[in-house]
Amino acid sequence: METLSYRPWQRWAAWKRLLALSLPTGFFLALSGDGGLPFLLMAIPPAFYLFSTALAPILRSSFTVALEPEGIRVGSRLYPKERFSGVEGPLGLWTRWEVRPGRLNPYRLRLGWRLGTSPLFQLVFGEEKVPLWLDLPGWDLLLLHLGLDWKEHPGLREYLGSARGLAWLNGLLHPPAELEGAWEEARKRYRQVSAWAWAGIGCIGLGFLGPQAAGSSSPLALLFLALPFLGMLLLVYPLITAFNIGRGRPGWAVAYSPFGPLEERVQG
Repeated sequence: METLSYRPWQRWAAWKRLLALSLPTGFFLALSGDGGLPFLLMAIPPAFYLFSTALAPILRSSFTVALEPEGIRVGSRLYPKERFSGVEGPLGLWTRWEVRPGRLNPYRLRLGWRLGTSPLFQLVFGEEKVPLWLDLPGWDLLLLHLGLDWKEHPGLREYLGSARGLAWLNGLLHPPAELEGAWEEARKRYRQVSAWAWAGIGCIGLGFLGPQAAGSSSPLALLFLALPFLGMLLLVYPLITAFNIGRGRPGWAVAYSPFGPLEERVQG
């Protein structure tokens, strides 16, 4: 019997997102007490993003599925194979890039805000339904165990072929088993780029806080003043190559999909 569960690095990534997104959300909420509505409105996007990408994954991180000869077991409940009738979904919108050849700006980011915790896909067993979480490692093996190849489901093909970006790289989506090798290489590259970005942010923060701690007359003051410029230089590479979401082609990380390049998979 095989049991599918979330990997420790996925849980750790969700907690890091929770910490990172709590800071701007809390900052804008604190300012809304004095500044009113504008700051409250600025707190809404990071709050929604925090809920869907951090809190929701943490809440379901203990979810497991046991693959048994008779079917699948979720908790103490067994769902027999003979009652499996298919997969429903996608049940809602999702964020994806569109390619529009011939336009002044051929790349368009179509946002799909999700305010609930319900999954995009569900397994149907008669009148009962079980969430099919696509960030659960081995979800494709679960489907095969029930007698369904994910490639045979139009909704799964459409979603997996068009969903792109950091969700694939930070644990919010997990690829089928046949694509894990190239996906692991992409995640390694993403971790390297993220390290450069965090180093740049650290230099900028130290450059602003250091002089206050050391004193303006300290010999280290000039060094601290140079750190923000170093930080900006360290940020240039990841911002342009990996996270570029301005005019022109999006950076490789925000356009990433294990199924192929942006132009090959998504057409507007």
